[in-house]
Amino acid sequence: MKKRLAVVVVLLGVLGCASVAEAKDVSELKLGFIMDQASTQVISAMGNAMVDEANELGAQGDLVFFDMNVNTMVGQIENFTNAGYDAILVEPLNADDGTEALQAAHDAGIKIVTFDTIPNCDYDYSFTGNNTEIGYKIGESAAKWAQENLVDKGIDPVIGLVEFPESEFLTARADGIRKALEELLPDAEIVITGTGTTEGEGMEAGENFLVAYPDINVVCCINDDSAHGVYQAFSAAGYADAQDRGIFSCDGTEQSKEYVGQNGVFKCVVDLELTEVARMMVDCAVEDLTGEDLEYEKDNFFPMNPLTYDTVPEEYKKAE
Repeated sequence: MKKRLAVVVVLLGVLGCASVAEAKDVSELKLGFIMDQASTQVISAMGNAMVDEANELGAQGDLVFFDMNVNTMVGQIENFTNAGYDAILVEPLNADDGTEALQAAHDAGIKIVTFDTIPNCDYDYSFTGNNTEIGYKIGESAAKWAQENLVDKGIDPVIGLVEFPESEFLTARADGIRKALEELLPDAEIVITGTGTTEGEGMEAGENFLVAYPDINVVCCINDDSAHGVYQAFSAAGYADAQDRGIFSCDGTEQSKEYVGQNGVFKCVVDLELTEVARMMVDCAVEDLTGEDLEYEKDNFFPMNPLTYDTVPEEYKKAE
């Protein structure tokens, strides 16, 4: 755990004081992990990383998914609370989701650690990104590529956006994309939008984009899984290796890095290093509960690193 803590200091600038709560032995700890969709690649990977990290540290870690159903999430929080868990690590989609149950858990002395959203109730730690800024980086990457590869060659950008209005943080991400495109490609416009967070929904959006606008050449997505679906739709249409069309997203899954490494239509992914963030969340809870000297800040922000073919690690690049 000490080695990872050194990484956290580098990434997040974290250094604090020992917890004042009564310390427990790590072998006594029960941690409950509540994540959204197991069908979403990055969320599934994060959940598995949490369980792995808990096991490696010697704590009990139990993972459940609520699949976009807030009532299910509330029931899971209540179950972990009633079962006497020491910490609940949870991914609310909106700041008001499950706040009554989270507050009750916090009042019962359970550590509350949230991912992606800061809740409108008491909590101990959050791990989030500035989603407007994340979106801006997606849009900025798309605008830079479009300027160099389309506009400068006399080709008009025809832009599609995959968003997800049901989630506050993903809406902020889409707003950031729009802001970047408006500022950096002022003569272009988003001609069509789709909605979704999964590969299947992204594929449907991509197919609809191509039917409505066969010359669509820029697609920005609010997460990797939806972008993977768009990639599948473009690949089926013969555009997997297209140099005059581009897909842009964020998360940084292994699959996205491999797509970027193909030097084809998938031009850029903003890497958020989320599996490492998942492990950090577990470390944070364990450090607090066991009284470790090194501690995280209350609110921690994950990195945002745009990866293109030129900057993606060599291991992901297609062999020539």
